[in-house]
Amino acid sequence: MTFPYYPLLSFRRLSLVLVALVGFAATSCKDKKDDPQPPQNIVQVAQSNPVFSILVAAITKADLAGTLSGGDLFTVLAPTNAAFTQLPAPYNTADNIAAITDAGQIATLRGILLYHVLPGRKPATDFPAGASTQTTAKPASTGINDNTVYVSKNGSTITLNGVARIASDDLAASNGIIHAIDKVLLPPTRRISELVVAAASGPAPEFTLLLAALQRPAAAELLAAVNNPAANLTVFAPTDAAFRALLPQLMATNLSDVPDATLLPILRLHVVSSRAFSPDLRTGALPTLGGTVTVGMSSTGLTVSGSGNTTGSATVVNPNLLAVNGVVHVIDRVLRP
Repeated sequence: MTFPYYPLLSFRRLSLVLVALVGFAATSCKDKKDDPQPPQNIVQVAQSNPVFSILVAAITKADLAGTLSGGDLFTVLAPTNAAFTQLPAPYNTADNIAAITDAGQIATLRGILLYHVLPGRKPATDFPAGASTQTTAKPASTGINDNTVYVSKNGSTITLNGVARIASDDLAASNGIIHAIDKVLLPPTRRISELVVAAASGPAPEFTLLLAALQRPAAAELLAAVNNPAANLTVFAPTDAAFRALLPQLMATNLSDVPDATLLPILRLHVVSSRAFSPDLRTGALPTLGGTVTVGMSSTGLTVSGSGNTTGSATVVNPNLLAVNGVVHVIDRVLRP
């Protein structure tokens, strides 16, 4: 019987192949054994992190634990305990939240929480540079935009609605991702006009002169704009003290002494035809309905001035008041064209 001839080199190659295969199989088994377990779901991640204990209590009370533990992917903008403590009772502690029995308060809490939930998994790198918007899981109210979060990304800093910052991003979960934020986001409930009216009629009245100016028949177009729920505006709102300081410059004792031809150009200079939160404003020229104003920075913060503000700029003293149809920045000086 004749046997086939295999050179010695072939047997050596075969041995090497067998050794490699055995090594690969052993490594594969080891890798499979060392694979980490899938991460916890969103609720479990929150439960395992003590800075989210109030959030966990809120999720439980609002009956959202099942939703955020399921198979759908979500991104949660998760307020820390320090963020919740800035809210009024009963939403400021875990014990207070657990004790809520009023159906209206529970519905309010649920709406607030859903305003922090985005569909899909969105790591911080998915938010584009500059200004952008995200539609939340909160159902929109009829006829108004109250379920949108406004994102401002400057470098590695991400700000939401101009007021909350992402303090710790990309906490992985099996069904999404968590970004810890330093303030609770509150869905807007009022139009710009309603914010002005509410402040003017509050216990410490403010914007009474701005409201009087907007209620002039000659200002009907501007009043309609800030009252339009579908609008998307930025309003620089002078305080009453700012208007009172303006009157002597206009040789007037009362606002009613100022003619429409003078007042209307001033009002238009305070309205921008797009929504801009303070992180979105850049130093330099900013077009308004009444011409261009100049945005700047000082030791006291953001400033705005018109060409007629020869004695100093207005300082933004209370920025980023969110409305369903825009944003209001309170200023301490009236802008002059």
